[in-house]
Amino acid sequence: MSAQRTTQVEIDQILADALEYGQIGDFQNALELAQQAFAMAADGAHEDAFCDAGIQCAMALGWLGRSEEAIEYVQRILQRVVKRGDQVREARARAVYANVLIEMGLDSECYEEASRAASMATEPEQTDVLLKAMDLQAITLIFGDKFEAAAAMLDEAIMIADRFNLPRVTATLVLHLGLLNTRIGEIMLEQGDTAGHKAKLKKGLEQTRESIELAHASGNKRVELVGSANLAEFMADFGRFEEADRWIEHWYSLSDIATPGNWVHLYYTVCDLEQKRGNIEAALEAGQKAIETAKNISSADNYANAMRRLCNAYEAAGDFKSALAMHKTFHNEYRRRTAEKGHWQGKVDELNREMERVKSLLQDASSDMERLKEEAMTDPLTGLSNRRAFDQHMDMLSNRQNAKYAIAVLDLDHFKAVNDAFSHVLGDEVLRNVAKCLINGCRGTDLICRIGGEEFALILKSSTPTQIYNVCERLRAAVEQFDWADLAQGLEMTASIGVAHAEPGLSPAEVFAKADNRLFYAKAKGRNRVVTSISALERDVHELKVVG
Repeated sequence: MSAQRTTQVEIDQILADALEYGQIGDFQNALELAQQAFAMAADGAHEDAFCDAGIQCAMALGWLGRSEEAIEYVQRILQRVVKRGDQVREARARAVYANVLIEMGLDSECYEEASRAASMATEPEQTDVLLKAMDLQAITLIFGDKFEAAAAMLDEAIMIADRFNLPRVTATLVLHLGLLNTRIGEIMLEQGDTAGHKAKLKKGLEQTRESIELAHASGNKRVELVGSANLAEFMADFGRFEEADRWIEHWYSLSDIATPGNWVHLYYTVCDLEQKRGNIEAALEAGQKAIETAKNISSADNYANAMRRLCNAYEAAGDFKSALAMHKTFHNEYRRRTAEKGHWQGKVDELNREMERVKSLLQDASSDMERLKEEAMTDPLTGLSNRRAFDQHMDMLSNRQNAKYAIAVLDLDHFKAVNDAFSHVLGDEVLRNVAKCLINGCRGTDLICRIGGEEFALILKSSTPTQIYNVCERLRAAVEQFDWADLAQGLEMTASIGVAHAEPGLSPAEVFAKADNRLFYAKAKGRNRVVTSISALERDVHELKVVG
């Protein structure tokens, strides 16, 4: 068996293990394995595994409260799978994306992404993606007080999950039926219907208990954990404090998989429980823990719940000054998170526009082929060779046996921020000057191409790996050290570069894929660097970040 095949088998097994951890709710272990698979796939032409690993990294990061990193992963993967026309992976990525968005309080954006995922998940083997999308749609409907539509969505999803024998998914859906009835009960209480409120809480309690039983039997530890805290809340509402304590103890027995968001949920549940029991000092302590933990994650819902419980505890203690201060803190934090939400809404809209543009280009590609062949091979902005010239050269390499070359893919770091902070006109000037840096730093035998946006590809003729690295490091340093302040005060620019060498058995396209994956890895490792390989030691590193 070839080394390439062996690596693929290894990656597939690691991803399978990561998926299992994710399904039972152990997201820290899921993340560590997914990042290991991501590093391994980035070091080879394993495009499918690379995308699968990136999707799993995004899923785990989202559940762990690291939403910005999750979004960066999933947006990059979406761009890749859309360009490839891979709707199966696009559906899965969009479902994960929707899950991250709802954690950030972007409910309408979540619903739209979940709807897209559901419309793409048309095959039986995509049932888990369809159900995840339907579940997220139902949750956003619950948050929007559209209870009938949410109930219909959850009922249909439960029927599908039962038909395909997916008990872990059923446990999640039944848990959210409990959430639905709890929310209806809260509305009834606000309207003065205490009997209706109590009846809905009782129904929610029964459904939550059922979900825990399903979760325990199927190994869905996440639902069992969340459900335990929910049941403790129900018991506190009914004054059954000893039973609430037992469910808190049960929660702690599962706490090895608890995410920061789960800890916030526990602390504000204990705050509520102790307040209703009359132990105000313990309630205040738990509420303060909830707030401190919530500050470090992006879940808007958890933060709001923690604030509300702590305010209630201050009021119960007669400390109205602290309660008022907490309200003011809440409103300040609400304004900050609203501004942050606007930023991410803009990024979501930008990604969707780009996806639509790419899909439109792909659809028009066949009819435009003849016209494209007639276009010039030069990029009009930079004067470099363009993507068409690059592709033509790649075709030539495909017809040459044992050709010795390397491919480097260079991407400017945070280039969109330059366009946003300065202007697109200045951004164009940056690209022109980067092109000059590349021309000055390369050899006459090298092909330099701008292949799209702020991305450049270089085909470097036969040299040793050390020589190729030196060329790329020279280019990276040239970009970093260029006097960008001449263009605009405060402007800085760096570049990340991924490099791969031709090897027996690898097509030029596969060499390019390896270089592109290493570029992605360079950005994940902190940007402004050259990555020519990923060592076995690096593949075991469990902290890969893609930020900004």
